[in-house]
This record gives sequence, C-alpha cells and structure tokens, in this order.
Amino acid sequence: MSDWRLYLAILAVGAAAYAMRAGGYLVMGVLPQTGLLPRLLRLAPGNLFVGFSVAGILEGGWPSLAGCAAAVVAMAATKKEWAALAAGFTAAAVTAALL
Repeated sequence: MSDWRLYLAILAVGAAAYAMRAGGYLVMGVLPQTGLLPRLLRLAPGNLFVGFSVAGILEGGWPSLAGCAAAVVAMAATKKEWAALAAGFTAAAVTAALL
C-alpha cells in the first residue's frame, strides 16, 4: 500500500470515529431525560460487560468457569482485588491441570 493510501485510510477511520461520536452527542441531546429509554441506556454498559464475560467464560470452558467463580467468591468474602485475582488464577490453573 502506498503512503498516500495509508494516510487516506487513517484519515477516513478518524473521520468516521469523529462522526459517530458527534452523532451520538446530537442524538442523546434530543432524547427525553426521563422514561424507559434513558433507564435502558444507563443499564447497557453492565449488560454488555456480562454478555462479553459470559461469552469468554463459555469459550474457555471449565477452567474459565472455575476461575471466575473463585474470583467472585473471593471478592465477595474479602473485598480485595488481589485476593480475587489470586483465587481466580489458582482455581483456573488447578482446574486446567486436572482436566
């Protein structure tokens, strides 16, 4: 790919990203501030996180499931991120070694 095409591609991606952001601001400016739609939009980030997490866990199989479950239990019990990470990694490694 020649240099001018590379720069043109970078410029096009940047323009598209800016247009999407500007369009989002414009659309959100005209939406009502109360009602069902704003509540659903506030819930969307959590729903996306859960959806991506579940997809990763299912792709990883039993070791991923054991690691995530151990991390959730450790985080609930200790409220410490390092304990949850250690428990999750340990459970995933032990499960992977046993399977």
